[in-house]
Amino acid sequence: MRFLLAAILLICLSIHAEDFRIDGIRFFCRVPAKYNNHSRILVLFGGRNWPGNKTLQCYRFDSPADKHQVFLISPSFHDRNYWEPEKWSGKTLLKAIAAVERKYGLTPQKVYFYGYSAGGQCAALFYNWMPDRVGAWAAHACGVYPDQPVKNAAPALITCGVNDAERYQISRHFVYRYREAGGELLWKPLPDTGHELSKDALELAHAWFDAVFSGAKPIAYGEDDMRKIKPKKRIDVEYRNPLYSEKIRELWLK
Repeated sequence: MRFLLAAILLICLSIHAEDFRIDGIRFFCRVPAKYNNHSRILVLFGGRNWPGNKTLQCYRFDSPADKHQVFLISPSFHDRNYWEPEKWSGKTLLKAIAAVERKYGLTPQKVYFYGYSAGGQCAALFYNWMPDRVGAWAAHACGVYPDQPVKNAAPALITCGVNDAERYQISRHFVYRYREAGGELLWKPLPDTGHELSKDALELAHAWFDAVFSGAKPIAYGEDDMRKIKPKKRIDVEYRNPLYSEKIRELWLK
């Protein structure tokens, strides 16, 4: 028990974040150490009904956010099928993004999404609802995706524990359709992992967003089934993984 509590404390470190309410929903915003009017926003969706401060604490995006002068916003969505943006939550999120842009004098930029479990559903479905405004998105342990992927979609990262059997199969099938629709997507199954938000999932997400915010292009490509690095042309599009950095290559092969 002591070991478990210590592990939780290490994962969920305390951070300072401002909070505000939009349409009765409490949002938490972490301001980067430095920013300018071109700073971007990364929206972090937590697990089902997580408060936004818990999400910021557990995802630990502080370092990449400070490096790239990115604002972190996390909503405390709960109940009312909030992962379906067209019903009410999408408009609320857009209001929150606009409020942060106004307060800090930000010129509206592409926004970015990351989520775990129900938050992964948010990342996938919110992107599908507002694709022109989103620069890239990522999800871990997601079990609900759009029926039809956006054509020529934004870069995406999807991870899932192999032992999270149903979500693993759902994610895998979506990955193929997303790529076939023209989207560039990195798919990483995590062996010996279930539904939990693992250290390996977060480490890859941090490295991936670091590369995305840097504007990196693929340095290599990996093939899903063989898990080997190959020339791009030798990998069918539905199995093709873009690897944007040596760190991502290392984590993908792990």
